[in-house]
Amino acid sequence: MASKRPMTLMMISAGAERVHMALMTGATAAAMGRPVTFFFSKAAVRFVVKAGWAAMQTSEGEPAPEMDAALDARGVADTEVLLDGIAALNVRFVVCDSALREYDIDPTTLIARPQVEVGGLAEIIEKGEGGDWLTF
Repeated sequence: MASKRPMTLMMISAGAERVHMALMTGATAAAMGRPVTFFFSKAAVRFVVKAGWAAMQTSEGEPAPEMDAALDARGVADTEVLLDGIAALNVRFVVCDSALREYDIDPTTLIARPQVEVGGLAEIIEKGEGGDWLTF
């Protein structure tokens, strides 16, 4: 059986709806057997910090937890459900080492599930070669 092309999701936005859509996309692709890597850089690094999601909001100003509650009420997977699925599917979460410095984030404050690796853009480009790239 031929191996499936990798999918790399470049996360640069701190918009809650963008992060949620990226999580849905990555979880779906991983469930279909594709190797998936999320690369968090720029303002999106806030998502992988403990309690980061709770501080985020949509482009219309709705707090991320309220967006999640509305999604859950409508039967749409919320962020917690997606993160649980992603962790179980062995999806890679990589945070940009430069973005951690740019936003003065201590790597010890990163979420533990899914596990977050600290890495650089060159490695992401190399491992994503021949695959699909999406930017959120």
